Amino acid sequence: MARLSLVVSLVVVLTMRMSESRNTGASLDWDASKGYVLYCPCSGRFTGQVEQFLGAVQFAKAVGRILVAPPFIMYPCGRKDRHDHFGVQVPIHMDRNAYVAFDEYFEMEEIKKYYPNVITMETFMTELAPLYWKEGNRFAYCSSGLADNNDGKCTRDGNPFRTFWEDQGIIFDESTVWRTESTSLHYNIDATDTANEWKKEFPASEHPVLALMTAPTYTPISPKTEGLQHYLKFTSIISEPADLFIEKSLQRPFWGLHLRNGADWSRTCELAKDYPHLLSSRQCTREEDDSVTKQMCIHSEEEVISDIRSQIYLAEETDRELPKTIFVATDHVAMEEELQAAFPDIKIVAWGPDLDQMDLHILNQADHVILNCVSAFSAYVKRDRDVNEKSVAFFGYMETHKKLPVVKRSPFHEEL
Repeated sequence: MARLSLVVSLVVVLTMRMSESRNTGASLDWDASKGYVLYCPCSGRFTGQVEQFLGAVQFAKAVGRILVAPPFIMYPCGRKDRHDHFGVQVPIHMDRNAYVAFDEYFEMEEIKKYYPNVITMETFMTELAPLYWKEGNRFAYCSSGLADNNDGKCTRDGNPFRTFWEDQGIIFDESTVWRTESTSLHYNIDATDTANEWKKEFPASEHPVLALMTAPTYTPISPKTEGLQHYLKFTSIISEPADLFIEKSLQRPFWGLHLRNGADWSRTCELAKDYPHLLSSRQCTREEDDSVTKQMCIHSEEEVISDIRSQIYLAEETDRELPKTIFVATDHVAMEEELQAAFPDIKIVAWGPDLDQMDLHILNQADHVILNCVSAFSAYVKRDRDVNEKSVAFFGYMETHKKLPVVKRSPFHEEL
């Protein structure tokens, strides 16, 4: 209940801030020479939205615009069912989306070490938009690929495509559409001359605010973009209670597991037979150019126990201290009883998913982790541990001759 209360508290705090400061006018200077870029984080949940943000930082930096970091969309789901399993899609005292400002979860000053020109959506809408991006002159931007399937408009109905913008106090008056067949505009900003094409097509002097209907990035994000994970540091509202939980409940050395085994995930894993890559599977296979398998995606109780035994055996062979505690983060079933029976000398601990950021922080602090190749949640942990040079293994992909790709941090702004 404590974690659920924290979720609700974050939402209440953010709502109060926005209502108190809405339409107060500018104390921040408007920068017409750079211009601004906004976007909707309209795909996926928290860890997917984080990947979109990292790609958006690279895009904004390349085109020289100020990035307006959107709030994270919190969809109403996540409590346990009557069998004490996680992941049931039911409301958490909410009947619609809630939003958490970027700087509620992450330290903004850390991001600015890489790219200084980042502000939050809340700052933009309260201090700048009322004076410089007024109602009646707000344009939505999109490609013809989106508009042609939407009556020529960029805006579209549904959640979060319309609700996100409306909940930020934004109603668009017109659409600006770029033709994909007559321009070379796309979001792969690493491609030659792409940034200059964006500057040429949409100069800040004529298009001061680029409000993009989707995140200006592509999937999967590039290794260069992955390295920006180095600049994502949870605020104390996440790190302090998570660190306290570690101190009180997890005896070091402790290992972390990420188990995905819900019914929706099982259906997703069936797709592995049809595609060479699935969701975040390249975090395992990119170096070896392997294809994804169902065994990388979802794992039986027996497979989970076998892979943990394999990692324990490897730790013994390499003279590493064995875990005294194993922490389990999961979307559904933590297998606590089964794991405790299989490893009676190791304490098995699970905390629950009411606030995923807590689980992410704990997994980042673990002495070793075993993750899921296909999951974006695991990919967040993999990136964070790579840039901090911590060990990682994956269920269903443990052959010792297999080399995992390693994420390297992107340099500080002053190092560029």
